[in-house]
Amino acid sequence: MKRLLSATALTILSTSALLAQTDSPTPVQLTDAQAAGLFATMCGVAGIPFIISIVLWLWAAIWVTKDATRRNSPNATLVKVLTWIPFTWVIGWIIHLVTRPKTMPGGPA
Repeated sequence: MKRLLSATALTILSTSALLAQTDSPTPVQLTDAQAAGLFATMCGVAGIPFIISIVLWLWAAIWVTKDATRRNSPNATLVKVLTWIPFTWVIGWIIHLVTRPKTMPGGPA
């Protein structure tokens, strides 16, 4: 066991030393325009999934609120609260889909 631990530590140290080496002796310097373009690109790439998730969250919260009210769901309050909380909206949406009544009052049976 001691040999395994010492070999693991040696492997980690040598790997990190090899990965830390670069081909160029000096780091690459970006101009201000290049740095601004790189920053804008990274924010745009990271922003697209963020905006999509906000749109999906709002759509699900509005739909669950309307559907639970329309169907007189017994757990309407629970699923409405869960879907309007940003980090639990998927859980609330799934609970609503599983437990919602199959028919609407006043609709076809």
